[in-house]
Amino acid sequence: MKYDFHCHSDFSDGKLSPLDLVNYALERNIELLALTDHDTISGLKAAQQYITDNHLPIHLLNGIEISALAEYGEIHIVGLGLDRENTHLINRLSQQQEERWTRAKAIDAKLIKCGVEGVYQSLQDNVKQVVTRTHIANSLVQLGFAKDMQQAFKRYIGKQGRVKVSKNWIPMDEAIQLIKQAGGTAVLAHPTRYPLSNRKLSYLIESFACEGGDAIELSYPSLNKDKMEWLELHREKNRLLASSGSDFHYPNLRWTDLGRFPPIDIKIPHVLEKLNTPVNNLN
Repeated sequence: MKYDFHCHSDFSDGKLSPLDLVNYALERNIELLALTDHDTISGLKAAQQYITDNHLPIHLLNGIEISALAEYGEIHIVGLGLDRENTHLINRLSQQQEERWTRAKAIDAKLIKCGVEGVYQSLQDNVKQVVTRTHIANSLVQLGFAKDMQQAFKRYIGKQGRVKVSKNWIPMDEAIQLIKQAGGTAVLAHPTRYPLSNRKLSYLIESFACEGGDAIELSYPSLNKDKMEWLELHREKNRLLASSGSDFHYPNLRWTDLGRFPPIDIKIPHVLEKLNTPVNNLN
């Protein structure tokens, strides 16, 4: 079975609509897809309705990627197989979405002081639901204040940029419980992409497991063999399941394309064993 448990639509910072994402997955022969937009589950209903109405040969797994705050800073937690009608989850995500817009407005205020105007209006005109720094960077490029996304981050909103606004995301323990209370499986997303030493990352993985986390992404683009083996040691130590996904955002990017990530050894316990999905013939 070919699957991908981490991807995004234009309800957050992806390029494709949920319907186009489903079609793109079918083109790549993906049979099991988790749509995991940042801090929203709003794209799931349309995607599932499209699959059902057209009797498409693909299974959609309800998903989410929650931005959370841990001891060492921002992390992302993927939720798989959750109830998209869960009222508590919906309400809490709505609060996080409002916080994102509040932060975007604060960033815009600081950009104006730097002589950069029009960003917030551009966001209001172009963002479907969840605003991210990717949207802000796109606006900076479209308005002519940066030549490309890389310059937008470097000059204005990146780690070394001119504009700094703190994040007020959901605490890690609460994010885990939100997912689990909605019947989902909580997965620590792309762990090696956080700016942490191996020692701090090992503490993060341990803390995630202690708070009730279920799994860790063990395979995703840009992860080399040595890091994958290191993660596997800590996955086993903390009795977590393995998950994997492309973190897909844009079509036709070779190294982050939908369904493209290294295979996981079939002997390693996988989230598919916990989710109500077929488990045979993993890619």
